[in-house]
Amino acid sequence: MIADIDAFIAGLRFGSDELSLVRLNDDAFQRKMQELDDYFQALKQEIGRVRAVGSNNTDIIPISETFFGICDDATGLAEAYSQRKATSLSALEKYITADIVVLMLLIGYQLFQALHTAAMNRALQHKVYLDAATGLPNKNKCEELLDDPTPPAPETGVCSFDLNNLRRINNSMGHEAGDAYIRRFAVALRAAMPEEHFVGRTGGDEFLAITHGPDADALQKLLAHVRKQLAEEPRQHPDTPLSYAVGFALASENPDSNMRDLFDLADKNMYINKNHVKREEAAAEKRLDFQLLKQVNRLHRSFSDCLYCDARLDTYRTIRACESFFLASDGSYTGAVEQIAEEQAAKSERSRVRSALQLDVLQRSLHSAEDTLELQYNAADESRYSCLTVLPIDWDKNGRLHHFILAFETIRLNADQAIDPKEQLTLYYEQLKQSILENDSYVDALLDMAGTIYTVNLTRDTLERNISPAGKSDSDRALFLDYPLPCSYRDYCDEYRKRVTPATLGSYRTADTSARLLKRFAAGEKHITVEYCVQEDDGAIRWVQKTVLMTQTTVFDPEINAEIPMVTAIILLQDTSQMHARDEQENARLQTAFDEMRIANRTKTEFLSRMSHDIRTPLNGIIGLLQVDETHFDDKALLLENHKKMQISANHLLSLINDVLQMSKLEEGTTVLAHERISLVELTRDIITIIIGRAEEAGIEWEYEKDKSIIPYPYIYGSPLHLRQIFLNIYSNCIKYNRPGGKITTHTDSLGEQDGKCTYRWTISDTGIGMSPDFVDHIFEPFTQEKQDARSYYHGTGLGMTITKELVDRMGGSIAVTSQLGVGSTFVITLPFEIAPSPEQTPDAHAAPDISIAGCRLLLVEDNALNAEIAQILLTDEGATVTVVTDGKQAVEIVQNNPPDTFDAVLMDVMMPVMNGIDAAKTIRSLNRPDAKTLPIIAMTANAFYEDAQKCLAAGMNAHLAKPLQMEKVKQTIAEWVKNNRTAKKDA
Repeated sequence: MIADIDAFIAGLRFGSDELSLVRLNDDAFQRKMQELDDYFQALKQEIGRVRAVGSNNTDIIPISETFFGICDDATGLAEAYSQRKATSLSALEKYITADIVVLMLLIGYQLFQALHTAAMNRALQHKVYLDAATGLPNKNKCEELLDDPTPPAPETGVCSFDLNNLRRINNSMGHEAGDAYIRRFAVALRAAMPEEHFVGRTGGDEFLAITHGPDADALQKLLAHVRKQLAEEPRQHPDTPLSYAVGFALASENPDSNMRDLFDLADKNMYINKNHVKREEAAAEKRLDFQLLKQVNRLHRSFSDCLYCDARLDTYRTIRACESFFLASDGSYTGAVEQIAEEQAAKSERSRVRSALQLDVLQRSLHSAEDTLELQYNAADESRYSCLTVLPIDWDKNGRLHHFILAFETIRLNADQAIDPKEQLTLYYEQLKQSILENDSYVDALLDMAGTIYTVNLTRDTLERNISPAGKSDSDRALFLDYPLPCSYRDYCDEYRKRVTPATLGSYRTADTSARLLKRFAAGEKHITVEYCVQEDDGAIRWVQKTVLMTQTTVFDPEINAEIPMVTAIILLQDTSQMHARDEQENARLQTAFDEMRIANRTKTEFLSRMSHDIRTPLNGIIGLLQVDETHFDDKALLLENHKKMQISANHLLSLINDVLQMSKLEEGTTVLAHERISLVELTRDIITIIIGRAEEAGIEWEYEKDKSIIPYPYIYGSPLHLRQIFLNIYSNCIKYNRPGGKITTHTDSLGEQDGKCTYRWTISDTGIGMSPDFVDHIFEPFTQEKQDARSYYHGTGLGMTITKELVDRMGGSIAVTSQLGVGSTFVITLPFEIAPSPEQTPDAHAAPDISIAGCRLLLVEDNALNAEIAQILLTDEGATVTVVTDGKQAVEIVQNNPPDTFDAVLMDVMMPVMNGIDAAKTIRSLNRPDAKTLPIIAMTANAFYEDAQKCLAAGMNAHLAKPLQMEKVKQTIAEWVKNNRTAKKDA
């Protein structure tokens, strides 16, 4: 048809006998026919494109319309020419007009058929050749092009595309997400490929592109450009980036191939590219997993399995999993939650587990990296329970949780229950595997650790080469013997053996021949480590660790024309001398500590033996005196004398207990030193009052510097209780180890003042029995005494001087002791103090306090029946009315259920069942009643230390009395606080 139209146009322009056409000698008509001829050439090219790519991808319609317009113009010019020739050429006019009409009819008919064909092609393409999901030509069109028997032009190229990750997206997110993924790729691919190249979908996740023109280099650049363009697309879809593989084949490189052959070659090349892409993506994923697991490991927990979850996509993938893990490697997070609840949780826990792990719950709870969640639940296995930890990783631009880790941990219920050996070995294997797989620098660390490395072909017994890692010292390189290579590994080891010390030769020989190593490799050992010592040229001994890592490969041996297994080894040598030196130092330290502990245990054992004697001796006296009293009730003088003796024995027992408890507090570092204003004059007076009576009873002269009654800094800050204890301990020793007629002398010196602090030195000397030089060196050690045989006198626990030294050290001072057997001892105590201001001088306007408690209504809270009975009798004898309860809860209830001011004071024990005294005091103070804040509460407890008193006061108590109680002090404290409370109420 096209050839016919070409002939008609040529006949009208130049005339044609065959078609019976004559040339019109009209310039305007000929110019229009020239234009018609030129435009028809363009129309022919467009008709060719319609056949190749379809009418939708061409401009056939507008070009045809323009062509028809030119035909109309030519017809008009022919008619005008006919009119001019009408008079003389009427017959010719009719003839020409008829020719033109016939010609136009033919042209119109042919064009009508072309347009009709284009319309049919358009409809057919929509029905048969268009992929509804992507808008690209579908498999039918692709197959039609590939099955074209015409040999492709040399510049033709065929590209095969295949999407990655579609299966994962379908499985974890559903097929709708998978279809959207395919659609995104199709749109991006069509936009990235130039329009002149064909792009279609061959089916599923596979696509085809046919290029015309680019050679191999140009096509590679084009595909690189396409990949770059598609890499930009995931910015709108960061959760599912486009991942694909592509391969191509060129007709110029495969001259005998048709289109189908080129496609098959491109498909093969695509699979090669797919492997490269997947490997790169897997490496990137592995690097991410390393970073995620490092975050997990910072929690220092034993997580057996971990999921990396995407809250936006509702997906997960495993980044750590043991062999028995119950979930798939990836999938839907919501589905995983259902499986966790149904298969792992006890039936009663399923609803709670399911609810706690819902994504909307996590979104509300996790807003920062610190918001880690833990969920514990009873497992289906009753011998253990499970703990799930949710660790947030990042959030999207709107602040909503994006990624998080769900970590699994199993906790056994019974720590004493033996673990099945197989289970324990499996656990060891899993943790070992994790430590290797999750260490991204394991190989580098292993190589860096070695001072030198060499390789050995064990099958051929050949030491092949020596490798010195970069940055190693000459000392490290000297670990390898200077020996010509390659050589026999056995010969090398024989030469090296000359440097090995005899004591470690046995260890060295376990890896000194290929035969020995091959035997161990055959037994399943791949990793062997031995240590030995070598003697250097200068005589120095050096420890060397030799690590042998063995592998097996298959090689082709041309000599026998066959494949053979080849076992090779890489051997790492490391200087471990410093490590052994540290081990030896640590062993020496441990031995010293062990010796010290053994000595301390022996000392404590001896102490317990002495304590047993010292406790039994006064107890025996007390029990014996009680038996004497039972048979001499009528001898009042004897009873009074026996009571005095029992009081002495009881006081000694109390001092034993106090010393032991005090030492325990000091060793634990829990002793609290007070910071109170102290009058040195009053403190000295108190100490003299206590000591001088004991000295006089023992027949010892007491001498104190009375001329130094004016003290330069009379007021200081310190802990009066502990300062008094220091001097009483020293004076007690001076009395105990003195002799009748002996003397105790005290000198006090001020060493000056600086920056508001002063320092005093006390020198205390006695004329007692003295101490040996050996004992003086150990006087401050616990439980030590000069004579440790059985004693008739109560000489104490051997803790007094230890306590004194600890207290002096805590106060920042020093104590020194000198002594001579048979002459006496001297103690020098030096202590710094913060200077305190003098108190205001106020006249003593009050008379001696009235310490009567007659008429007082007291609530006694004491759980020990004997103690309660004794206290009740003693208090009742003083005229008080006493109500007794046995725990803190009863005390709170009786106060709460009685009117205000029912009781004048509460005497509160501390350690009691149900509710202790501390909590009871706090509860009483919190009651909504008028006397809740003012009712005196006095602690009466065996918790006798300063910090114990502070706890009582902090709980709201008013005073603290230590057991055993001194009745005068009890009366004074009760009377003082009852009086203060009554006075405060009158003033109010």
